[in-house]
Amino acid sequence: MSAPLRILLVEDEALVADYVADIVEEAGHTVVGPVATGEQAITLLEAGGIDLAILDITLKGAMNGIEVAGTARARGIPHLFISGSGDPSTRAAALATQPRDFLLKPFDQDRLIEVLRAARCRS
Repeated sequence: MSAPLRILLVEDEALVADYVADIVEEAGHTVVGPVATGEQAITLLEAGGIDLAILDITLKGAMNGIEVAGTARARGIPHLFISGSGDPSTRAAALATQPRDFLLKPFDQDRLIEVLRAARCRS
């Protein structure tokens, strides 16, 4: 079995962040964060040591999750979205960043676990 992943969690809603963090930790991975702003996320991505980023699209601060995804992608860090933003233009912009997946809130916990399992196998 591969080593646990260090997963950056970027989510501005505390209850959702706690829920996702619990799923990630129960799957055997380490949560970095959670952080609520794109600026905080960029700082952590630039510090290194992140294997995967889980991103909401709408965040506190000036940056959104799509912008964070661009930085992650430029650094070779895979990402996925868990978002309540389901409108077609936002979804298209998010998918243009080539995420591992796009989970719409409320999301299926089993689907997230599948994505984490696949990410671990690829690492």
